Amino acid sequence: MQILKKIFFALTRKERIAFLIAFPVALASFIAVFWILVFQSTKVIPAPGGDYTEGMVGQPEYVNPVTAVSATDLSLVKIIYSNIYDIAEKIDGSADGRTWTVRLKENLHWQDGEKLTSDDVIFTVRAIQDRDARSPLYQSWQGVAVNRVSELELQFSLANPYAFFNDHLKDLYIVPKHLFASTPTANWRLSDYNLKPIGSGPYEFGSYEKHADGVISGYHVGAWEDYFGQKALIQRLNIRFFAETTDLVKSFNSGHVDGMGGLSAGDLAAIERPYDLSAWRTPSYYAVFFNQSKSLPLQDSAVRTALDAAVDRNGLVMAVLGAQGGPEGKPQYGPIPEDAPYFVPTPATTSVDFANSMLDDAGWKAGSDGFRAKTIQKISVPLVVNLTVPKIDFLLKTADILKSSWGKIGVKVNVSADTSENIVGTSIKNRDYESLLFGNILGPSSDLYAFWNSTQRFSPGLNLAIYNKPGVDSLISSASQNINDASRADQFARAEKAIASDHPAVFLYSPDYLYVTDKSVRGITPQFLPDSSDRFRQVPAWYLNTARVLK
Repeated sequence: MQILKKIFFALTRKERIAFLIAFPVALASFIAVFWILVFQSTKVIPAPGGDYTEGMVGQPEYVNPVTAVSATDLSLVKIIYSNIYDIAEKIDGSADGRTWTVRLKENLHWQDGEKLTSDDVIFTVRAIQDRDARSPLYQSWQGVAVNRVSELELQFSLANPYAFFNDHLKDLYIVPKHLFASTPTANWRLSDYNLKPIGSGPYEFGSYEKHADGVISGYHVGAWEDYFGQKALIQRLNIRFFAETTDLVKSFNSGHVDGMGGLSAGDLAAIERPYDLSAWRTPSYYAVFFNQSKSLPLQDSAVRTALDAAVDRNGLVMAVLGAQGGPEGKPQYGPIPEDAPYFVPTPATTSVDFANSMLDDAGWKAGSDGFRAKTIQKISVPLVVNLTVPKIDFLLKTADILKSSWGKIGVKVNVSADTSENIVGTSIKNRDYESLLFGNILGPSSDLYAFWNSTQRFSPGLNLAIYNKPGVDSLISSASQNINDASRADQFARAEKAIASDHPAVFLYSPDYLYVTDKSVRGITPQFLPDSSDRFRQVPAWYLNTARVLK
């Protein structure tokens, strides 16, 4: 250092000034070159670590794959438990679609250290098939026999080929036999393991907080270090529970929550802090379903066709689902949403003039009040649509838009709003409505059976339009047993077009699942989302931290 000092002061004044100017430039250039070399020879990768807090509307009750029903319970199931594809080394289906053989990975174990074997899978399936368990999966697993081949191998035998059995396997999350075998399935809902589960998934239960009134306010899970699959990057997940979406949004605005889902365009408008928005396409859609047995005008195909043609779907989507300057959903014209399996475009005409022409030609004439009527068997029948709608903001807004649109073609609309509970428990159960604004969720396979087969016209079936067409019944039933992909797709396409051409409903829109996160959360890759809880299947790949490594 002394030598450098002597050299510096040996310089002339001009030389010292030049040195002082040149040295920082040289140093900055060196640092820049160094970092260029670092960036060229390394890459950024996700790194483990950090805490993430999600807010949910609801409460956990049965975090158990056999009994879980609510979105809250299903979300937690999908990170604490493993499905059969997670634990399988190989899954093979026979050529006739009747037999499925599963070989499990070796050295699997539960989060309490016990071994996980084929016995656990068999036990889970048989618990689902037990009526006393009251499993929501019960119907899906009827007619399926499961048998042990060895400790790591089992076989499913189907009474009939079922084209969508693979989807049922993907939703088969396994419970530990050693914890539940001694408890009657009817008593599973009383088990402490519903809130303190022991699974085999990427996260393991940590703790929860509960108020004196029994309300659970928080739930905590941590990344399981011994997980046999992709290990979770975010080390700790915290779930906070809310009674209302408005409270959830306030918590996000205050920074107490890092992410939240299931939002509407109105909810997004209430967010006051920077955020990232992920929009997943879903198999859900909303429509006005016609119960023709309750309404004489709706029995007229010209009326149903005109009602369909009078609706501007694109305008409706922007008005109801518009967010951040664009629509968060797509128009719907048939029984399968766009981007869902087996979707095909269906012919549609959107024109008020066309709708008016249809009604004119069918004898529905406008009176002095602007509303139409038709003389049927010497009786003047007014063209009235009595529309039942749940008291949900975006559906009420939809109903108002429909009332305006149909009023332009001379149709009088009476809107009757009720709670979702009353509509499901009474109106739908008894099919006590003339027209119903409601939603359907098809599921991952787009199977139309529960929604459009005539056997499902009455409760607990979901054929809300009371639709009955033998040709469509045949197509839907045949498709479900058809293991040939190409001909099954053709059957779906023919069924879709037949349903759309009959106008048993006015299909409106398919909303996206909207998920908001703090900008620090990365790794979210929205794809098709069969169920809102399926977003949690991706959580192990989400991350907060990064690191640089050599390329």
